[in-house]
Amino acid sequence: MSGGMYLAAAGALVQQIRLEVLANNVANINTIGYKGDRSVFQIPEETEPMVFETSIEGIQALSPYAPPFATVIDFNQGAIRSTGNSLDVAIDGSGFFAIQTPDGVQYTRQGNFTLDAEGVLVTQDGYPVLGDGGEITLEAGRVDIDLEGGVFLDGDEVGRLQIIDFPGSDTLQKVGNGRFELTDASISGERPESTALRQGHIETANVNPILAMTEMIETSRAFDAYQKVIQSADEATSTSINDVGKTI
Repeated sequence: MSGGMYLAAAGALVQQIRLEVLANNVANINTIGYKGDRSVFQIPEETEPMVFETSIEGIQALSPYAPPFATVIDFNQGAIRSTGNSLDVAIDGSGFFAIQTPDGVQYTRQGNFTLDAEGVLVTQDGYPVLGDGGEITLEAGRVDIDLEGGVFLDGDEVGRLQIIDFPGSDTLQKVGNGRFELTDASISGERPESTALRQGHIETANVNPILAMTEMIETSRAFDAYQKVIQSADEATSTSINDVGKTI
């Protein structure tokens, strides 16, 4: 296989992965609290032309012919939309809700909560939402949640939502269904000071649908272009093997 074909194949692979990332973002446009992924490329300052043999700052090279590439989470806040549901809560600012799962404490921005059969405040997956003192149980009555996360039932405080923020964007990783877990269990977070909670609201996905669709079209065209380069290189190689040196 020629060097040109290797380069084109590496380029096509990068575009394919980027297309998968964009497609997943578009598929989750209507997912509450969804955080989109971004493709990150990094070019070494000093290296042989078109050769990438080492990783840079944890970003792995897909091949010696492709630049170091990684997928990172975009933690920017999505738009906040009113629902009027008293158990819907949006985080306006940084931080995450803490929830108890079979795999330990995990974190989410999905605040469309509900109550289970015992009156425990839970996520749509049925995992208890943690307050500063543990699970929050609500009986029948008017539920109010203030800007600091205090939960009140008919005017009496019954708990305070636990909101945790972590230093750096690489401390959390996705585990599915809008949930995150720590990349290192030794990492500790703290309650953010400037964050406010909005009862009766939810945070929408932070994916711009128009921008995402535009990038998908561009990426698809780039992938097709690399495929044509591979096809042309293959045809040239075939011609060389079959025709060059043939006696007439």
